[in-house]
Amino acid sequence: MRFTYVRVRWEGSAHDSRILRNTLLDPNYEFPMPPPGKYYVVDATYTNMPGFMALFRGARETPQERSAKALFNRRHASLKNIIERTFCVLKKHFLILEGPMQNYMMATQNNIVLACCALHNFMWEHVPNDAYFNEQQAVGAWADNLHDGQQVLGQQPVDMSAQGIANWNEDRRAIANHMYYHHYH
Repeated sequence: MRFTYVRVRWEGSAHDSRILRNTLLDPNYEFPMPPPGKYYVVDATYTNMPGFMALFRGARETPQERSAKALFNRRHASLKNIIERTFCVLKKHFLILEGPMQNYMMATQNNIVLACCALHNFMWEHVPNDAYFNEQQAVGAWADNLHDGQQVLGQQPVDMSAQGIANWNEDRRAIANHMYYHHYH
């Protein structure tokens, strides 16, 4: 339930996938790509590409392929739920994010968001009995990309080429088939 990267200075109407693409293509932003074999869970509006695992979209296929993809999407959704719960905790801790933000200049809004995310991470690590974190822990399972409190080192390169995306789509299909096989056999 930690924030690993926060990007501000975009209008609220900007699409998240556009912001991500812009961030990935500009090396000045130093986006922390996951290590090889790991990925960020993203929704179907994002491109399924190395480092970012999106849901399957509907397509014509065999019943087994549909079942494998449906199982993958259900499990993907349970992971994505953790992301939603993280934002829920952030907004409960910092009520300013729910409303009065628009009363401030954009630069001040950016600083408020960054400060709230930094404080959220600090509290996650140093306030063991926080009521909001405990409440969300009761809602579902915990997942985090940390190992022993340290971010795993070694990042995979950003590969948004057609071949990189095709390879990643095949990896996603293999994961779905593996899930299906182990779930039903």
